[in-house]
Amino acid sequence: MKVSVIIPVYNRCELLKDAIESVFFQSYKNVEIIVVDDGSDRDIRHCLKPYMPKIKYIRLVRNFGVSHARNVGIENASGEFIAFLDSDDLWMPSKLSEQLNVMINENYFVCHTDEFWYKKGRFVNQGKKHKKYGGRIFRHILDICRISPSSVLLSRKAVDVCGRFNESLAVSEDYDYWLRVACSYEVAYIPRKLVVKRSFETDQLSIQTPYMEYYRLLAISSFLRQRFSDLCYNDRVTAIKELSRKFNIVKNGVRHP
Repeated sequence: MKVSVIIPVYNRCELLKDAIESVFFQSYKNVEIIVVDDGSDRDIRHCLKPYMPKIKYIRLVRNFGVSHARNVGIENASGEFIAFLDSDDLWMPSKLSEQLNVMINENYFVCHTDEFWYKKGRFVNQGKKHKKYGGRIFRHILDICRISPSSVLLSRKAVDVCGRFNESLAVSEDYDYWLRVACSYEVAYIPRKLVVKRSFETDQLSIQTPYMEYYRLLAISSFLRQRFSDLCYNDRVTAIKELSRKFNIVKNGVRHP
């Protein structure tokens, strides 16, 4: 069974090399690596010259955003399983093999793992706010995004059922996607830190809670319009309460982009 690993990148080179090499070091070897260059200003192809025989490189004509880049990767993937890896993140060597073992033996279509956080040159604790869950987790992921793209492995069937990333969202596109996934599937969770989530840049947008909640509000509103009837009663009630909470946060503290 082949795993297609989709790595979107914009203007990163050395970090991207680290990400690619962490895939090469996987104990599970039947993988294809798809690097989607999202219209970088830098010559990413030149940086990747030593890797070209072992990867599929796709350059987009301009910067469309990470959702479009991931969607292009999905369209060009040939594996029975799809994994995402952000260009500044790393995988532990057993990441794919552990996930495949759980998914195949326990009949899951989606699996995510715990992760290390590495920020500003040191490892940091995530805190209780970012607790992760397994099972029927829809109600547990309504407040914030509790699943990192780099930690996920999905079957091709799950990707086909849940669709593509929402390209209209500037941020919180992953939050939007995992709502759809958790509505449709029970999610396996491996409580081992099999990903290193790295951050080397100060992203002001990510630390402005009202700004982030604005996009989460858009995501949950869109989701409920389309999938409300698919939810059980308790999930409907919880989702409506969270919708109201986010609306109040946005109303009281955000300038709409």
